[in-house]
Amino acid sequence: MNRQRTIKVRNLNNTNRMKSDQKHFSYNSRLHDIKNFHISLKQWRMLHAVVDCGGYADAANQLHLSQSTISYAIAKLQHQLGIPLLKIEGRKAHITEAGKAMLEQSRILIRQALELEQYGENLRQGRGKELRLVVDHNFPSRLLMLALRNFFQFNHVNVRLHEVTKCQAKKALCEQTADLAISSQVPLGFLGDALIDLEHIAVAHPNHSLSGIGRSVTATDLRRQIEVVICDSVTDENYTRNDLSPENISQWRVNSLDTAIGALTERLGYAWLPKHQIKKWLDEDTLRALPLAEGCVYRKTLYLIHGRSWGRCPGAEQLAKMLFNVVATESEERPRSLAT
Repeated sequence: MNRQRTIKVRNLNNTNRMKSDQKHFSYNSRLHDIKNFHISLKQWRMLHAVVDCGGYADAANQLHLSQSTISYAIAKLQHQLGIPLLKIEGRKAHITEAGKAMLEQSRILIRQALELEQYGENLRQGRGKELRLVVDHNFPSRLLMLALRNFFQFNHVNVRLHEVTKCQAKKALCEQTADLAISSQVPLGFLGDALIDLEHIAVAHPNHSLSGIGRSVTATDLRRQIEVVICDSVTDENYTRNDLSPENISQWRVNSLDTAIGALTERLGYAWLPKHQIKKWLDEDTLRALPLAEGCVYRKTLYLIHGRSWGRCPGAEQLAKMLFNVVATESEERPRSLAT
């Protein structure tokens, strides 16, 4: 009896110690104060395999493990969390709502673990930290290269640069695969500083009916034409609408500037395009600005957004300052809207 009481007291002390560790961890940033991690990365990896492969058998084949090993690891994971992550229907494993939430968070955990290992490999090879930069494809490349040239004069950090769409920039930030992003949309939970306003003008082919109308173009004139719109996807229903375009106008949606210009040169419609990107075609008179009645221009703001990755590159702050500096210098020499 005394021995049973001793075991119970010991178990109670262990439970209290575990709770104390967890409470201490909540208020103390020293990760080594945690005595044990109850869930391993291997368990999360097995859960991902079961979900991605659609069942235990396929996951076992993919990971080269026995099905019983995976089944035991997932069962233990659910017991440790105290919530059901998977439910079996027939021969298929279906993820629960709680499982979906945990799956998304664990994807970040696994990705960061892989990044940590890659960081160690970079240090071993003398490459140091890598700065991950995603940039809206509308941002002036000349200003970007000026900022990077200034950055490389004082830093020996590798830069991974991707020109992306608005949706791709949001995904990179939310998945924590970007240290800095330049985008027209600041995702929920992030802070962005206005970096630059890009001027868009309405243009068409010189031989298009709108160009040769002989008077100012009105909203009624535009409604009779096709507007070529560049968006992230031709099926994207949530693109940012240009407030200067009339309602109920016919639109052709494309996903690149080259395709839009190709459509315009065939006189298929008109489009609002960034003026700095189409200067070449304006100078060659391949495209011509439409004489709008109000003489309106459409401006889109691009924001500089910091990622929330644990391993944010120290050079990110310095590159951010250099980006603001080159834009500020440009605005002193020309209007902030980069009209030319």
